[in-house]
Amino acid sequence: MNKVDELTGKLRELLASGAFPAGARFPSEYELQERYSVSRATANKAMALLSAEGLLERGRRGSGTFVKNTFRFPKGWIAAIEDFSHPYNMGMIAGATQEAFAQGYMLSVFRPGISGSGDIIKSLRSSDCLGVLGVAYRLGALPPDFEKPVIYLDCGIEPQPGRLTHSVMCDNYGAALEMMGKVLAAGKKEVVMLGIESSINRKLRMQGFVDGMKKFNVENAETRKFVMHHGSRHEVKLALQKILRLYPGVDFIVTDSDDIVFRIMQVWDSENFAWRNRVGISGFGDVRGVADLHNIPSVNQHPWHIGVEAVKALLDIVKNGEPEESVQIEVPAEVVNAEYI
Repeated sequence: MNKVDELTGKLRELLASGAFPAGARFPSEYELQERYSVSRATANKAMALLSAEGLLERGRRGSGTFVKNTFRFPKGWIAAIEDFSHPYNMGMIAGATQEAFAQGYMLSVFRPGISGSGDIIKSLRSSDCLGVLGVAYRLGALPPDFEKPVIYLDCGIEPQPGRLTHSVMCDNYGAALEMMGKVLAAGKKEVVMLGIESSINRKLRMQGFVDGMKKFNVENAETRKFVMHHGSRHEVKLALQKILRLYPGVDFIVTDSDDIVFRIMQVWDSENFAWRNRVGISGFGDVRGVADLHNIPSVNQHPWHIGVEAVKALLDIVKNGEPEESVQIEVPAEVVNAEYI
């Protein structure tokens, strides 16, 4: 590294430290020459480079040099691996993008292909990407030898041997417990639960529903739980048939996702379920076009805030290194549209 590059780097770090806020007068070439023991020409070239980067603004001869920006954008970039197929996930990406920008970083989003995320992970491994947000449900755990820090959003991740696993989710359990409490307090007598349990967040929701029933002394709470594999329309249809057969007096179905509510509506619209008008439904996610359109109680998971907290946690690891323990952040969630129970 030559003397110009060395001085430019030091001055760039000085600006990034906040020692000279935007609009402040910056040391002159003579002052830099004295402070860093460099030639006048070296100081001049370093300031010219910083001016070209948009960090300094040099006035007319004799008027001095002023700070224009305190850092060059971007300071670096982070990646998100995300499937764009769901509006909820895009809410997380929106929050993550805004927080990354606010901190001076760029967020690049990659969508997994049909074959998965292997090619993306391979490319990121050899890039200057600083860290990764794992958003897509089918992303799975990244390889233990993937050296960049990773934060998993929304669905959580099982512990991995040889690697800390960090995640940001909403308070799935607490929100599910609150939802079940409101349903039972509203006087619903024959309540069942329908979900998938395909990931940590869904398991927490179903457990919250069950514990909510137990809190209200509902008998056989565990047997009122109906678990599907993937929640397709056909699987939802079979589940509804089974629920009606085992609980013919059912008056409310608590689900762990607005997506399941949407498929229930599809089945009800195409099949002869005469009892649909006497059965209430609740969702989870407060997804636009489902909870608001069908007037159903749901849970607002605040995906925008999940994205924000994930970027904060990721950049903290980038700056300070891996913590001694896994980072597990829960963003508060809240029951909405409870008046429709």
